[in-house]
Order: sequence, then C-alpha cells, then structure tokens
Amino acid sequence: MGKRREKPAKELTKKQIAISRRDRERQRWLLIGLGIVALLVIGLLAAGLYQEFVGKPSSPVAVVNGVPIRTDEYQKLWRYQRWNLQNYIARLESQKAQYQGQEGAEFLTSYIDQLLQQAQSQLLSLDTFVLEQAIDRELIRQGAQKEGIVVTPSEIQAEIEEQFGFVRNPPTPTPTPILTDTQAMTQTPTPTVAPMTLEEFQKAYENYLQTLKQVAGLSETDYKKLVEAELLQRKLEAVLQARVPTTAEQVHARHILVQNEEMARLVLNRLKAGDDFAAVAKEFSQDTSNKDQGGDLGWFPRGRMVPEFEEVAFSLPVGELSEPVKTQYGYHIIKVEGRDPNRPLDEAALEEARAQALDNWLQEQRAAAQIQRMLTPDKIPPTPTPQFIR
Repeated sequence: MGKRREKPAKELTKKQIAISRRDRERQRWLLIGLGIVALLVIGLLAAGLYQEFVGKPSSPVAVVNGVPIRTDEYQKLWRYQRWNLQNYIARLESQKAQYQGQEGAEFLTSYIDQLLQQAQSQLLSLDTFVLEQAIDRELIRQGAQKEGIVVTPSEIQAEIEEQFGFVRNPPTPTPTPILTDTQAMTQTPTPTVAPMTLEEFQKAYENYLQTLKQVAGLSETDYKKLVEAELLQRKLEAVLQARVPTTAEQVHARHILVQNEEMARLVLNRLKAGDDFAAVAKEFSQDTSNKDQGGDLGWFPRGRMVPEFEEVAFSLPVGELSEPVKTQYGYHIIKVEGRDPNRPLDEAALEEARAQALDNWLQEQRAAAQIQRMLTPDKIPPTPTPQFIR
C-alpha cells in the first residue's frame, strides 16, 4: 500500500485569529477578577479575625492620663471579680443557713443579710464597678511611680505564700524553762509544725492558677500583676498615712436636736430668753448620746459631722447660737464654745484621718486626671456559668 498523504494545516483567517485573541484576553481578565475577589475575601476575613482577636482585645475601655486600659485586661478582671463575688455570696448564704433558727442569732443573720445585699448590688453593677476599679489601680500605679515606690518579685512571691498560709522560714522554737522544787530545768518543746509544707503550697498554688485560668482566663503573670497592684496600694497608702497632719482646725460645740423646725424655734426662743443651754438640751434634745452632758460634742475637726452641720459649726462665731439647721437627723440648734485653728487631733480622729488618706487622695487624683471612659456593651464579656471553689 502506498503511504497516506497528510493534508497541510489550514491557516487561520484574520477573523479567527482575532476571536481567539479576544477569548484568551477574556479568560485572562476573568482569572484576574477571580484573584482580586479571592484576595478581597481573604482580606476581609483577615481583617475580621484581626479585629476580633487583636484589635478588639487591645482597644481601650478607658485611658488614664494617656495610659490605655485594654479590653482584654478589663474582661479578665471582670470575670475574676464576678467569680470572687459569687464565691463570697455562696459563703455568706452557707453561714446564714448555719445560724438560721438558732436562738439569739437574729442580729447575726440580719448582719449577714446586709452583707448579702451589698455583694448582690455589686454583682448587678459589676460592669462599671470593675471599670472604676481598673481606673483607680492605674491612678495608684502612676502615683506610686511618682513616689518612687516599687514592688519586687520576691515581695510578690512572699505575699502569695502568705495568702496561702505557707511559712517559708518558720520561727525557731525557744526553750521554755520549767522550775521544779530542786532546780531549774530547761526543756525544748516540740517544734511548731508549719501550717503548710512547700510541696503542699506548690500543689495548692498550681490548682488555684488552673482555676483562675478556667474561670477568668488569668495566667500566672496576670495573677502576679494583681498581687503587685495590691502591694503598690498598701505601700502608697502607708506613705499617704505618714503625711496626715497631726493637728487640724477644730471647734468645740454643743447642740440640741429636735424633730421639726417648730420645736427648734421654741428651743431657740428659750435660749435667747436666757435659759441655760445644758438644761434645755437635757429637757428637749433627742440625741441621747450627749443630752445629759448638755449637748456637749467636745472638740472635733472637719469631716466628723454631716456637711450641713459642719458648715454652720465652723463658721459660727464663738458663743453665738445658730438658727435651726436641718440635717438627715432632724433640726439642730448649735452653740460654738471654742475654736482652735491648729489643735492636736485625738487618737480616734487621727486614726480616722489616716483611714481616709487613700480615699481622699484618689478623689483628688480622679478630679485632676485626664480620664476617658470608652466602655461599650460589646466589650463586656458574656455572663458565665457560676463556678465555685470546693
């Protein structure tokens, strides 16, 4: 057989070439378009993931003098405080159940009820309570920094051990002398057993950290920051207390307390007519703590009495009688017996002033600081299922 002759390739026409070129161009632009769409989708997904896991957690709930308080830090503190409050409420309810029905326990159960109401109120206002607490902690951190106050890692560790009841270096027992009829003998008592061994402490601490991680998302570093904040507060408070003046402007005053303005006017008229203040106080005053002493309140500085009473007492000339002064307790007639611009504080007043030192400082800092609050509902974590320490 002869070989089959192959047909020569047919050349494409100009029209066919043009159509083929347009098809290739369309395919190229289609692929480019699909790539752009894919990149946009990936970009949107990445942006969403970034916002959810990076942007949102790092966004501030507040800024204190230029220092941001991050959302994730706020959320951890929120969960931690909620868990603490739930445990506290559970313990109070358990104590109340133990005492309920027992004879003579009415006062105690009533007191526990008050504590329960306070704790439950805090739980209801947890969102703003935690925010303000975080702001106060930042103000304290900044204040401590200005004062040169620092907390070392060893101090943090010692505080944690103390909270768990672990004594790293228990005191050496001292020999106790025992006298007999014939001689003095020295007997060494059995060494005091440490409340907790190192191994027991480490196990309890590890279990606690696991619980914190589970209920609040707190790491060991986060927990140590909380302990550090507590120690900074104590040290700053000690510095502020040491600066509390031991003297203050004080007045020596008497008062007569009655229920209504009509009675107050009657009392004032009796006094203006020349009746003895002590005798009228004994007859009319409803303040049983001092009526038999002629309404004598003794010397007191500012901050001891209600504001309406103090405003008059510290402005009234010595020896003069006030007009009726209305307060939450009723109506007062006040007489100032003396005024001293620099009188030493008594022990009770000094202790009260020292106890208020940190709160007063915080009030001043809040008023002077630049604080921006940016808490929004989406930054508040969802309410978790209650979990308690067993």
